[in-house]
Amino acid sequence: KYSQRSCHHNPEPTNLNPEPYPSRLRKTNDLTQRIITMISQAPMALFPCEVRMPIALMYRWAIFVLLIVGLILLMKHKVLTPFVFWSRIQYYTFSTFTLFVFWLGATLFQVDIPFLYSADCRFGVAASLATLSLMYHLIVRPGAIRTHRLNDISYEHFSFYNYIFHYFIPILMTVDYIFFVDKRDMHWYTMFTWMIYPVLYVPFVYLRAWLTIVTHGTSHLYPYTFMDPTMHGFFSIAKEVLKVGFRFFVIGIFVYAVGMGLWHLGIPPLSWTYNG
Repeated sequence: KYSQRSCHHNPEPTNLNPEPYPSRLRKTNDLTQRIITMISQAPMALFPCEVRMPIALMYRWAIFVLLIVGLILLMKHKVLTPFVFWSRIQYYTFSTFTLFVFWLGATLFQVDIPFLYSADCRFGVAASLATLSLMYHLIVRPGAIRTHRLNDISYEHFSFYNYIFHYFIPILMTVDYIFFVDKRDMHWYTMFTWMIYPVLYVPFVYLRAWLTIVTHGTSHLYPYTFMDPTMHGFFSIAKEVLKVGFRFFVIGIFVYAVGMGLWHLGIPPLSWTYNG
């Protein structure tokens, strides 16, 4: 069930009182405007309404297929067994993608929860995955490869499924937010409220560690050394958590600004977007 709203093109308003530009400058501006209009209307010219409407949706289905490929590879390499899942869900990547699998499946299969389809929620998904990718690339990956230079753990950082989850899908979902999301109803405060998820992640880590202890589990208790209370005191942990949280916030602001900045410039055209 697709809305036909995005299939209608609203022509640019005609300026009835143009300023007296020099004729050469006016011709240059007219040519530039024509080029921009031609580019923005290219999908509308190439595809009839009933075909072009689901392009954004088809893009998301392609991401879903890539996600399934990644999950199959995880199972093939025994990274996604029940025990390993419980051991690794403490990591930001695993916890984020656990939620992402449910969210993407719910939106693609049209679960009746309106908020999941909103621009606010789609930004939150993009920001969560963008922070995951950048923090992994800049901090986690270099240290992990240096520490486990010749071990299997090092190999994992060069595996195809690792690139799927840490690079391909985060980049594709950020592109989805920028170019395929209708942002007319997006709220400015979303750049702050999306941080609820990283904030809740912190107590989740310690809750999972406590459950592992009381059930006499054998998995690692803490995902990152700066969160390990056996190695650091409360104030040291709080300081490092706040530092990481601030980086998350900055990355989220950047993703928000890029999307909304281009939106106010008319990129993407409304005909490209689909929030359903």
